[in-house]
Formats: sequence, structure tokens, C-alpha cells
Amino acid sequence: MGGVAGHMSHIYENPGLTFTKIKEIFTAASAGELEGTEKTDGQNLFISYSVKDGEARAARNKGNIKTGGLSPAGIAKKFAGRGALEKTFNESFQAFEKAVRSLPQEEQIEIFGPDANIYYNAEIQDPRTANVINYDTKTLNIHDVGHAEFDRESGTIKDVDISKNAATLDAALEKMQQSIEDNEYNIQKNAIRNLEGLGDDTELTKTISRIEQATQAAGISDNHTIADYLVARIVPFIEANVDLPEDNKKLLLQRMLGVKGVTFNHVVKGLDKEKKEIVRAIVKSSKKLLKDAIAPIEDIVHDFSVEMLKGLQSAFILDNPKEVSRIRQEVSKAIDAIEASGSEEAIAILNQQMRKLKGVENISTAAEGFVFDYDGQTYKFTGNFAPINQILGLFRYGRGSVPPLSLAEQEEGGTLERCERKIALVPGAFKPPHRGHYDMVKHYSEEVGSDGKVIVIISPIKASERRGFNPETQADFTPQQSLDLWGIYTKNLPNVETIITPSQYKTPVEAAYKFVGPQGAVKAGDCVFMGSSTKGGDDKRFRAGLQKHAIEGVEVISLPVEPKEDLHAKDIRIAAKEGDIEKVLSFVPDDAMEKKEEILKVLGLSGTLPENKKKSRRDDLLSYIRGLVEEVLDERDYQKDSERIKSYMKDWHKMLGSGPQKPGSPYTKKRPSKRAKSGPVGFSALEEDDLEETSSMGLGMGAGYSGTKKKNNFNGLIREDELVEKILDYLLKKMGAK
Repeated sequence: MGGVAGHMSHIYENPGLTFTKIKEIFTAASAGELEGTEKTDGQNLFISYSVKDGEARAARNKGNIKTGGLSPAGIAKKFAGRGALEKTFNESFQAFEKAVRSLPQEEQIEIFGPDANIYYNAEIQDPRTANVINYDTKTLNIHDVGHAEFDRESGTIKDVDISKNAATLDAALEKMQQSIEDNEYNIQKNAIRNLEGLGDDTELTKTISRIEQATQAAGISDNHTIADYLVARIVPFIEANVDLPEDNKKLLLQRMLGVKGVTFNHVVKGLDKEKKEIVRAIVKSSKKLLKDAIAPIEDIVHDFSVEMLKGLQSAFILDNPKEVSRIRQEVSKAIDAIEASGSEEAIAILNQQMRKLKGVENISTAAEGFVFDYDGQTYKFTGNFAPINQILGLFRYGRGSVPPLSLAEQEEGGTLERCERKIALVPGAFKPPHRGHYDMVKHYSEEVGSDGKVIVIISPIKASERRGFNPETQADFTPQQSLDLWGIYTKNLPNVETIITPSQYKTPVEAAYKFVGPQGAVKAGDCVFMGSSTKGGDDKRFRAGLQKHAIEGVEVISLPVEPKEDLHAKDIRIAAKEGDIEKVLSFVPDDAMEKKEEILKVLGLSGTLPENKKKSRRDDLLSYIRGLVEEVLDERDYQKDSERIKSYMKDWHKMLGSGPQKPGSPYTKKRPSKRAKSGPVGFSALEEDDLEETSSMGLGMGAGYSGTKKKNNFNGLIREDELVEKILDYLLKKMGAK
């Protein structure tokens, strides 16, 4: 349970719980004295009602609380296009609203407050959106715990007792259900029940003995807490790696345990550089160190929970033994696939979970777990549900660099052959796209075949609008430039279509989700590939979401592509900013290199091809010579100072050799045939009436020459272009440049 509800703790996750209390909990459970409710495997939702507006309200996070909750229209919008999930949330929420409206207004206010002040923790259980457990009925299940009045400004829980409000809701539920008898959804309170005790004390005795062995090994007693146990287990590790003063050691432990207000600077105050780095590494490893430290207690609690939950019957499943058998088969199939995968990472994850599960025969209940209160704190027993969930998740969705292993099964079973149509969706930023992106798209183009389609969905924002963009070191690129490049890259891939994310969607992934939804272009029988690489866990993040959004009958298939190289669009942006054309071209797909001039033009780097450098220098030389000839012809009218001429020539040559200067345009532009109002380096400025029009020189000192070509009259001298060309030809022959 997450979101507004927060995290429901296992016993070992409460740092203030003493081992005396842990023994008490185990003893009460063994005797059948624990009272609580079944933990269910559904879609969590906080529900309320605004009497003021006459509408139901829902919340999935604090942001929803701050905005006054999601209305029915808000729920519909949030889950629009998400297939069965959309139906699940809309139908359950509509049933809830109808049921609440049947109550007198005074009763509505007593339960929810005047304007959705009090929210109730609920779970939507729907066979259409099953996770691990398949429930038989559609139920909006209101939990026994987790309800609260919230502060709308902060989204946090108020310290207010709402037990009377909750009791009023409990009393009204029967009336509410009667008002929606024609609705498929049941609205009910999760029934309070006692967890069935153990037949004898054998398991309890063994568990308490294990607890005592663990605490004695750590050098603590029953009066110590979980936090004390963690400290006792971690201190030896710290002392083995770094010698710290007691105050610093204490602060380090507090930092690792998440004590508020303790910063890293507090921890390392007064330490030398070497010790600071060691401490930094320990802090970064805190999560793993804590997990390893608590592992012995976690294993004890897990094993005891499994024994307590054996045979627990779910109130929401008609045939519990049948569902247990189905889960066993599903897990067994996943285990076989993981073991046959040959993936060391996948097998390592499996082995970790099997140490808890031990074997599929230990799957003995179709209930997720049991929730109970003890000393004002809510805890859960989940038994083998956690390893079951992890194994099935690895099989279905993959983890990290491990792709979903269910794909092999799909291929063996002929799923791909049965596809009426294959479509690959490849969302991404692509600012700009490189050959790694192209290789992935080309792979999908071959995979879907000539009858299929690959749709590349480009992010609608510029590179400069992305997080981490630095305008000082990176060139900016637009969605249109990305689209134009993709057009060049995929010219010979007729089954590839490239689009910019439509304006109504914020991200390309959102557009992909909508594509497979009711308003999208897919139909039942289609198979959709979620185009991604194995890099960064992209496939794991996107695949599950895509399937949940897909309409019924559309199969989402995971087929991530392993990158051949570690390429990053950021490196292209840096190279483009630096004018490193050779490096930019190194990112271009081999299939598109024949179009490199066109590609550079799209990138705003036209005229700077490496093979044109010599030609560019020659053009600059010609411009220089032409300019020099013109200057000599105009010498008597403008200048007689030879030293200034030498200075100008020197500066011009220097600029030619160093490339473009900032600000200004590249030197591939032709030098203007007349001088600007402000003379070049080494010359005095021209008088206002000496020039009919003004322009910049285009020498890298300004914006470039922009004037129209006119015949200029300086002291009656008419410049003769023919004479200039003859002199140029003569000089070029002498220099061997022609």
C-alpha cells in the first residue's frame, strides 16, 4: 500500500518495537488472539464525498488531496485509455457516488465532513485488473484502518480522532449497498476476523528460540528495540572501515537510520578528507547495509508469518483451493523459465526469493496477508506473497537489464504468429537521434515485417527544455529537426512512421499509452511491441503501463533491444556546440552517411564538412585576394599608410587560421565586395557620405554582410570588376592555386 495510505509495516520495520513486544505478538498470534482483516491484492484508492458539491472525491496522492480530490470527471480523465483499469476505477467510483447520494445530507456530513474533509482507505478488487490473485467479485473494499482527516493546504494527516465518523460509515454501508443493488459492484467493509491460531506451541517455541539466538549474537536483550539491533549489527562494520570519534559515529548511525535533521555535514564535521570519503561511501551504502543487518529478523518473521497464514481463506474468492493451485502453476512456470534463461542476474534474483519461498508447495493461501493492530501500530503478515510477487514480476516484466522472460513462452506458444498485425511503438526524446536509435528502429522494422508498422514518437520539447541542459556547452535541437533527421534515416524503411508527440499529450510515452487505448489506432488481435533498449531499465518501466492501457484483445509484447554501443545524444549536442563536425558525423547511421550534407544542414552545421575544409580555406584565400586587390585599387582614395595595411593583412590571416570567432558567422561566407561604414582592422572609419548603404564586414566581427551589391563611386573612380578578375587570375597562377 502506498500513495496517500503510506507504507504498511512489517514487524521488523518498526525501529521502536522491542523484542519483548515481538514475542508478545507471536504468542498472541499463535493462540489465535490477533484480530484484524484480510490484506487484499487490488487497486488502492482513498475515497470521500463533497457534500458542498454533491460529488464523490478520490485521492491517490497528496497532490490530489491539496486540490480537493479527484471528481468522477477527474478519475475518468486520469485513467482514460487504460483499458480494463479505466473501467475498474470509473465503475467502482460511480457505484460509490450513487451509494453515498442515497444517504441523508446530515449523515453524509457526519461521515465525510462538509467538503471531502475525511478520506477512507479502500481497495478496488476487480477480476479484470488482477495482479497476483484472481478475485471472483467486483468489490470496493473499505479497509478497517488508514482513514484520516487531511489538511488540504499541506496534504498531511490532521491529528484528529475520526473513529466516530468511521463508525457512522460502517453503520450506513448496508443501506448504501441496497441503493445500488442493480450495480455489479459491491461496496463493503473489510470484515474483522481473528487469525486462526496454531495447533500447538511447536512453531512458536522454535520462533522465540530463533529470536533469542539473534539478539544474543548481537549482544542485546529483549528490552532492546529493532533500532538497537540494527546499531549493534552495523557498528562493527563501521569500526572495521574507519576510526571515528564517538560523536561522529553516533551521528553517522543516526544518518543511516534516517533520523530527521541529521545531515552529512553534521556527520563529517571535524574529519579529514580521507575519513570523509569513507563515511560518504558508508552513507551511500546505508540501504544495503540496513537490509543485510535486519535480514536474520526478517527471515524469522517471514517464516512465522507463513505458518500463521497457512490455509487462510480469502473472503473474496469462491474456490480458494482452486486459486491456490492456479498460483502454484503460475509460479512453477515462471521458475522454470527463469532457470532456463541462462541469465545470471535473473537466476540470482530467483535464488534470493526461493530462500524465502523454499518451494511452490509452500504456497498455501490465496490471501495476500493479514493486517492487525498492536499497541496502536498497524502491522501486516504477508507470508509467501512477497516472494511470489517478486518471481512473477521478474517473469512478466523483467528487472534491471533482465528482459521479461514471458516473451520466450509467447514465441514458443505461437503468440507472435497469431498476431493479426504487429506494431512497434518507439517513444523517446531524440534530440537528436543517433545511430543507436536507428539500429533499434531498424530492428523493429524487420521484426514487424512489411505488413506491420513502426511508429517513432518524438518528444514535443526542445533539448534546451530538458533537465540538465547547459546552453554554454550544448547546442539546442528542436522536435522538427529530430523529425527531419528521422525522415533521412528511415527513407529506405517504408514501414516506419515518425511523428512529433501530439500537442494534447505531455510526453511520447503518454502518446504511446493513448495509441493502444480505446481512442487509439489498435484493434483486438494486434500485437504491440514496446520499443525500448535494455539500457536503464526502460523496458521494465514502460511495458507494464502499456499493457494496462491497452484495450481488450491487444497483446503487449516486450522485445527490448540490446545496445551495440553506449551512445548519448548529449555528446552530439556538445560536439555540435564545439563545431566538431567529424565527431557529429560519427553518430550518424552508416545507412545514412551518403546524406551527410543534408544531415548537417538539418543540424544547422551545413558547409562545414571535413572534406570541404581545404576548399573552404581556398575560398577564404580567394576572398582575401579579391579584397586585397580592391583595397589596392582604392588605396589612393582611402589610405596611404602601409603599416596599417600590413596590420589588416596580419589580423585577417590570423582569423583565417583560427576559424570562426564569437560573435559572427563562419568564414565560408564570401567576403563582401565593398567595405562597411566602420572600416576593418587597420583602417579608419569611412565618412558617412562615402557609402550609399551600410553593412557589417562579415569577418567574424559582426552579424555578416547583408547589403545589396551596388556600384560604389569613390572620388569618381568606377571599380572595374573585369580588371579585378584579371588580376586575381594572374595571382592565382603565380601561387599555383589554379
